[in-house]
Amino acid sequence: MTTETSPASKNTETAELIRTQLPDIPFEISVTKTYADLRVEPENFLLLVDGLHKNDALSFDLLRNIVALDMGEEGLWAKYHFYSFIHGHGIQVTVPTKSIDLTIPSITNIYPTANWHEREAAEMVGLKFQNHPDPRNLLLEEDLDIHPLRKEHPLQKPEILQGIEEGPPGVEQ
Repeated sequence: MTTETSPASKNTETAELIRTQLPDIPFEISVTKTYADLRVEPENFLLLVDGLHKNDALSFDLLRNIVALDMGEEGLWAKYHFYSFIHGHGIQVTVPTKSIDLTIPSITNIYPTANWHEREAAEMVGLKFQNHPDPRNLLLEEDLDIHPLRKEHPLQKPEILQGIEEGPPGVEQ
């Protein structure tokens, strides 16, 4: 008879392992059914990600995804999803920014796949990624200075008219 652990208890074990392996890095841990969630301030983010990647007991070798969220008055958040093929565990790292400073260090030097994820988060929500190697837009025209997934973005005016407008693109005259 095999004993299987629940996803929540596996996430708790992963969180405890990270805490013991990276004791000098300040972050908060919460556990959900899906992930152990590490909440870290932007100034400690690179140190945490470097430890998650390089520490042999953790070996988070895959950046699955970055999700950018507009949390209203709480500012903009980025949620990073990492996975270790070696150990078979995954985590989520939440990086909140303040509405005054929306900057998070880029992790493209550690995870090259972050390049496109960070560009999309910058373009759609307005996060800024410090030392990003290629901050060009992916989806919108370069001269547009809007962030369509922000809560404050008007959904109807100005409407982006997909190239049929007169005057500056994306702005109703």
